[in-house]
Amino acid sequence: MTVNQKDGGTLGNYARNLSHLVRFCYARKVNFADLKHSHIDEFIYELCQETDIYNERVRNNNTVKAIVATSINFLVWVQQNIATERLIAGVDDADKRYQIKLKQEVYAHRTGRQIIHNVFPMNIPRATTTNATPISTINIRKLWDTLEASRSDKNVSRKLRGLFSRKQQADHLEYMHRRRELQLVLLEATGLRPQELITIPCSNNVASLRKSQLILPTLKGRIDSKNNMRTIPIPRSLAMKTEIFINSYRKKLIERLLAAGIIQSEKDVDNVIYLNSESGKEVLPDAAYQEFRRLTVRAGIKQKNCQKMFRHRFITNMVKLHFISFMDKNPLKSRHIITDSDYRTILKKVASFTGHRSVDSLWHYIDLAWEELDAFAHSYEVKELQDRLKSIFYLTNELKGDVQNVAGKQISNVTIEKLNAKLNQIEDLVANFRT
Repeated sequence: MTVNQKDGGTLGNYARNLSHLVRFCYARKVNFADLKHSHIDEFIYELCQETDIYNERVRNNNTVKAIVATSINFLVWVQQNIATERLIAGVDDADKRYQIKLKQEVYAHRTGRQIIHNVFPMNIPRATTTNATPISTINIRKLWDTLEASRSDKNVSRKLRGLFSRKQQADHLEYMHRRRELQLVLLEATGLRPQELITIPCSNNVASLRKSQLILPTLKGRIDSKNNMRTIPIPRSLAMKTEIFINSYRKKLIERLLAAGIIQSEKDVDNVIYLNSESGKEVLPDAAYQEFRRLTVRAGIKQKNCQKMFRHRFITNMVKLHFISFMDKNPLKSRHIITDSDYRTILKKVASFTGHRSVDSLWHYIDLAWEELDAFAHSYEVKELQDRLKSIFYLTNELKGDVQNVAGKQISNVTIEKLNAKLNQIEDLVANFRT
C-alpha cells in the first residue's frame, strides 16, 4: 500500500471509498458491527442514485462495486479484530449465520490460477465506457467572458489582508486573474490533462519557451510520475504569454510571499509554473478543480463542463487537422476508403502531442472529427489560421480587461504604449497571414 502527499496513493483511495460507509452509518446512527444485509442493499441504492448539479450520476457501476468491496473488506476486518464475537459478514454454513450474507465467486487470474473471493451479491451490471464529449465553443466563450468580468473582484483572504498592503493586494488579485487566464489558454491550446496543468515544470521550460516549445509531464492516473515528459510545439503568442506570466506575475508573487515572511527563501517555492497563491507550493488537484467549477457556475453553464473536456476538444481538432493534411496529400482517398493503417498513422501523430500510450484510446475521436468536418478543401495553413485566430481572441480579451481597468482614470504614456503594443500584435497576426 502506497502513500502519496497529494492523493494518498492506494491508502488515500481506500480511505475515500470507506468514507461513504462512514457517512452512511453516521446518518443512520448505526454501528459498523450492527449493519445488516438490508443496510448494504440500501447503501448500494444510494450510491447508484446520487447525482451532481448537472443531474448526472456521480459514480458509475464499477465505482459503486469498488466502494462496496472496500466496505465489505473493512467490515470483515472489524469482525476479525474488534467485534470478534459478532458474525458481521461472511458466507453462511451449517454452523454460522452472518448478518451480511456474502457469496463465493471464482476469478481466473492471468497466470491461470483460480482465486476465490467472498463478495456481496449485487445485481448491477458492469459500467460501459462512454465516449468523451468536447467542450462547446459557446461554453468556452462564456468562460472567457465570465473570467474578464471577475477582474472586478476586490477581495483577498483575511490572512493576506493582514500581511499585504493595498498595492500588494491588488497585485495579488492580478496574479490570481492571470493564473486563471493561463489555465484556460493552456487547456485549450495544448490539450493537457488537468493534473498535468498544475505540475508543468518552470525552470525546465525557460529555454524551451524561447523556442516556442512547452515541456509537459505525461501523467496517466499517477500524480507523482514526473519523470515522463513530452515536448510539444506551441504558437509563439502562447509562448510569450507564458513567459510573461513566469517572469512577471509569478516572480512578483514569490517576492510578496518572501516580504510577508510566508516563505523564507525561493528554495521553499515548488518548481512549477502554476503556484498556490498563499504558499508558493503546487496547487492541489482538488483546488484546481474547484476553481474551474466556480468559474463554470458563475458563467451559468448548466450542462456538464469540466477541465477534461478541453482536452477532448483539442484532440478532436488535432484529428481533424491531420485528416485535412492527409486528404490534401492523398486526394483519391475518402472517408469510406481510408484504411485502419491510415487511421493509425494519423492517430500516432496526435498521440505524440497528447501523451497517449496507445492509439486505441484515440479511436473514438475519428467519428467526432468526421462529424465536425464538412469538406476537405482546406490547405495546410488551416492550423496556422486557427492558432492566429486564437491569439487574436486572447489579445482581444486582454484588451477588454485593460480598457475596463483604465476606465475613468488618467492614462499614462506607459499604459498607452502597452495598449498600442497589443493592437500592433493583432495587426501583425492578421496582416502576416498568407491567404
